[in-house]
Amino acid sequence: MATDDTATNPLDVPPLEHTAFFDIDTRDGYVRIDQSWGDQTLYTPEEARDIAESILEMADDAQGSE
Repeated sequence: MATDDTATNPLDVPPLEHTAFFDIDTRDGYVRIDQSWGDQTLYTPEEARDIAESILEMADDAQGSE
């Protein structure tokens, strides 16, 4: 995810205005992930699953550290 990376502590959560917008859909057998920041938009289903698994894993880690 895109941020400006100016926080002094890498564990600080960036302000909402510094996160990328995502719009997820499908196109011709690919998963289309439009991002307000970043270039790549088309991912194979396997790549999209890897991204989703990473997001869920980090969400679980963050929730467990509360």
